[in-house]
Amino acid sequence: MMTAFFFSALALAQAPPPNPPAYIPTASEREAIVGRTTALGKEISLLRTAGRGPLLDDVEVYHKAAQWLLRYPEEFYNRSYAAQAVLVLDRGLARARMLERGESPWTHRTGRNARAYRSRVDGSLQPYHVVVPPGYDKSKPARLDVVLHGRGATLSEISFLHQAEAAKPGVTYSDRLELHVFGRTNNAYRWAGETDVFEALEAVRRHYRIDPARISLRGFSMGGAGTWHIGLHFPARWMGIEAGAGFNETRRYAKQTGLTPDQEKLLHIYDVFEVALNAVNVPTVGYGGDQDPQLQASVNVQEQLKQEQVAAGSLQARFLVGPNIGHRFHPDSKRESDAFLDSFAGKPRRHDEIRFVTYTPRYGEAAWLRVESLEELYARAEVNAGRDGVTTRNVARLGVERAGPVVIDGQKFSGPGTFEKHEGRWRPARAAGLIKRAGLQGPIDDAFLDSFTVVKPSGTPFHAAPAAQASAALRRFEAEFAKWMRGDPAMSDDTAVTPARAAASNLVLEGDPQSNVYLRRILGRLPVRWDAETIAIAGRTFDARTHYLAMIYPNPASPGRYVVLNSGHTFGEREFRGTNALLYPRLGDWAVVGSDGAVTATGLFDRHWK
Repeated sequence: MMTAFFFSALALAQAPPPNPPAYIPTASEREAIVGRTTALGKEISLLRTAGRGPLLDDVEVYHKAAQWLLRYPEEFYNRSYAAQAVLVLDRGLARARMLERGESPWTHRTGRNARAYRSRVDGSLQPYHVVVPPGYDKSKPARLDVVLHGRGATLSEISFLHQAEAAKPGVTYSDRLELHVFGRTNNAYRWAGETDVFEALEAVRRHYRIDPARISLRGFSMGGAGTWHIGLHFPARWMGIEAGAGFNETRRYAKQTGLTPDQEKLLHIYDVFEVALNAVNVPTVGYGGDQDPQLQASVNVQEQLKQEQVAAGSLQARFLVGPNIGHRFHPDSKRESDAFLDSFAGKPRRHDEIRFVTYTPRYGEAAWLRVESLEELYARAEVNAGRDGVTTRNVARLGVERAGPVVIDGQKFSGPGTFEKHEGRWRPARAAGLIKRAGLQGPIDDAFLDSFTVVKPSGTPFHAAPAAQASAALRRFEAEFAKWMRGDPAMSDDTAVTPARAAASNLVLEGDPQSNVYLRRILGRLPVRWDAETIAIAGRTFDARTHYLAMIYPNPASPGRYVVLNSGHTFGEREFRGTNALLYPRLGDWAVVGSDGAVTATGLFDRHWK
């Protein structure tokens, strides 16, 4: 066992003991909460039977908030949480009764309103706030600011929903709507937290008339980290971005040393300062107080832009430093930031010139260009577009959406489309086949940005000890996902997985080829041999009596989705409790794990999933 090189998965996944409740509700307080939760549940059942439609989400989220509080009593962070829970439940009951009468006044009320949507990731209800100014005219497209909150150690659905009623003043800007994202509490908008940003945005655009050319992204502290990440990875989606403080790299901020070679590569997913060049494509504000260590995030981006030799005329950015201030936005800096971003409201952005960097096709959007596959994953890939055409570096597959002739690395094509590099030359793309491409590129943790289902085995495993360890790892994942990502994973028996389920969801297969029917069915099309004696992968063999396999791979029975073997997130509760910069992958695309939980070997597949 390579103990000097690899870490212990068991030590990683084991959770510290839960914190004791800071406040234990009195009997009368608990009775009030439980009684209202039960009553609201009955109201919701009646409304569901009556077919009240998607507005039921705006009611049911209050019930979910109370259920989660009762499920995790340590989230009674102080006495006010008991009172908040009662007020939140009363609000949910009031909405239920209004909906019974066919009324939904909160849908057209101004000020701050709590609403919700049902996530495709796990079917959970996730709340958001929308702030509607008094002058909002639903007949006209409106400007929208997407706002990412900072880390809140006592944030829960209860406190978030209560804030919608308690926030004063209710409206910050009179000329726009605001979307305040819950982000599944505190994860720096990574993994399912990232998906929450876009799902909440989709929900607001369903309910309100939003101008897609006037959507900005803002955040401070952890929200600033999220803004650097989502703003620079998706620069064409935003009118402008405002990143206050936060973090945008891992080694120094999270004090990480002794990383494995695969982990070093995987840091490129979230070390977003490395793609600072993407600020060329979106008006950008970086801010930090002069006494705030988290000013470093803005400095990281500026230093990287200097290395990129970005000409002053090609960058629309302000890097602001608040004078004599710590971890807060200085009022003068905030006014300057607002004025700068306001200057772009309503101005069309043509993206005639693009300079774009990515390290993974997961983040390959560049306006009318899409980096769909890389020659080498987790290495720098570039596309530059201008009057003379498009030049590329480390790009294997490229989508072009703008009309007219296309020139790629000096080769001319008659019109837009998808192109692939073959033997050093570009050509119109053929069927993609089995390649790492956008949304299907790994690593293991990537499966949990989208819909997933844990598939339990119905048979007897080859060997009890490794099967027990794999099962324990998945049970920890399910518990940790519920606590820290605020939803319960969907579950299925292996004999009940339908083609429709496989087409709609990434499948997390528990067990081995003898115990899991679905795994046995697809095993011959996976790059692994696994029988009662050995596990063979990447040219190496391991004793199946004392090991199991964790892996991610395109589902051979549903190529647009993943199968994951015996793994959830490759980080655990310790990382969720620590700084959010720790939420990076600990494993690559596959790992062989011992019955004691120690990782014996791990690795990454190449761009052809070999």
